[in-house]
Amino acid sequence: MQLEVAAWDVPALAAAWRAAAPFPHVVIDGMVNEMRLAVLRDAIPREPLAAEHSEIVDCFASGPKLVEPNLVAFGAAMAAPDMLAAVRAITGKAVRTVEVRSYCYVAGSYLLPHTDGRRDLGRQLAFAAYLTGDGQCEGGELELFRCHVDADGEIVATEPAGIIEHRGNRLVLFDVSETSLHQVREVTQGARVSLAGWYR
Repeated sequence: MQLEVAAWDVPALAAAWRAAAPFPHVVIDGMVNEMRLAVLRDAIPREPLAAEHSEIVDCFASGPKLVEPNLVAFGAAMAAPDMLAAVRAITGKAVRTVEVRSYCYVAGSYLLPHTDGRRDLGRQLAFAAYLTGDGQCEGGELELFRCHVDADGEIVATEPAGIIEHRGNRLVLFDVSETSLHQVREVTQGARVSLAGWYR
């Protein structure tokens, strides 16, 4: 599995990262070629998923380590030297490793507003690689929030600040911090399928 890193305009993506609001993020369309995208889509049903339900999430997710060979290969490509170099150049973060899981949000699934910024986990960046075909899902957008903090750095107010559609073959990369608040809006029809995780 190979990502289309050589085709990326890394300086332009780095500029977009720095200019993004409400917190640093970048959207990269065409993450793999069409043949590899088809391979990933075919592989998804072969990856074991389990229901994940808590006070903030209702979806299906793989275990912490992927087992389907083509999805494992995608994870390896996300950690390949050329990909790590591009991610470092875009974000300025000295990332070294990656964790990738498979997620499926069916009708009624959601992930409420949260941040991934737990210091003990060492997460620096989060990402979502969307595999859903066009017209196969309604809802499920990634929504970003602007956080207002007080003098102690505590979040005192939030407001919606942007929506990113989950188009097939799109990679979204975003910063992990105490104020990188985001959610997956409820899926109303179809299924939202992605490979997502974190760079450390």
